[in-house]
Amino acid sequence: MLPLLLALGLLLIGTALLLVGADWFLDGAGDLARAFGVSALVVGVLLAGLEPEEMLTAAIASARGAPTLAVGNVIGTNVTIITAALGLSALIFPMVIDRSVRRQALLATLVSILPVVLLFLGVVTQAEGVLLLVVFVGYTFFLFRTDQEAVKRLAASEGDDEDDEDQEQHARPRLHGKPILLTVGGLAAMVLGGPAIVEGALQLTRSIGLSQGAVGATIVSLGTGAEMLALGVSAARKQRSDLLVGGILGSFAYNLLVTLGLAATIHALPVDRSEILLALPIMVVVHLVLLALIWYGKITRRVGGLLVGAYIVYLIAVVLA
Repeated sequence: MLPLLLALGLLLIGTALLLVGADWFLDGAGDLARAFGVSALVVGVLLAGLEPEEMLTAAIASARGAPTLAVGNVIGTNVTIITAALGLSALIFPMVIDRSVRRQALLATLVSILPVVLLFLGVVTQAEGVLLLVVFVGYTFFLFRTDQEAVKRLAASEGDDEDDEDQEQHARPRLHGKPILLTVGGLAAMVLGGPAIVEGALQLTRSIGLSQGAVGATIVSLGTGAEMLALGVSAARKQRSDLLVGGILGSFAYNLLVTLGLAATIHALPVDRSEILLALPIMVVVHLVLLALIWYGKITRRVGGLLVGAYIVYLIAVVLA
């Protein structure tokens, strides 16, 4: 009984540190991005979708010799954010999705094809992990290059009015110490939370007999994906479906490229047969459902309920597999 309580305690502490750290990090990084003249579109896609807590959790799991836990976390988190976060938000308030989101959906899908293929092949090698990180860098660079608003703002801040300090400060907010402190403090909290949640997950696998993949795809992914669940509730209250859907798309691609890539770079990641036959196909299907909903342009409460129900069925199926 004591080992089980200790495992659950570590999971709770680790999740709390990850969420607080991620919140600080995103606030600080968002202010830094705006100070450097990045548009709201790029900030929304990159920072709302940025999941540093998942990256650290998977990297630490890989370094600790638990690669299956890392893979399960990536797949499980992607399923969680599409079904639970999106479904919960739609249940609270039906969502209308702007046509402009379609472009981000296509980009996120295209860059996700390679890691999905590697997962279906049964192993992600260290060289392939490096390749995934390179693809993410290219993906990010492409977002910046094609974002016309960011280009205009950067050009304005460096253009003909360099002598006018007031105008330059208006174009580019002055950088202060608070964003830097929030960013660094957030990273520090996540560095502490990552090992706690991985250690708790490993102890839980020993206490209740679940496989690393099952724990990673359910409990760990729910903890590291809790931020997107909170974003879903907030987006529903403020009727900001564009921010939520953009964040989900960014997070989906980020998990497959950065989280999976970094973990594989540290240690080659084998994929369990059960994940190839069950969890991975489910991840692909729910992403295709998301694409269909984006093209349809709205998500009703009924669809939201179906998404939440699909998440519950997914949890049961993974645990019983």
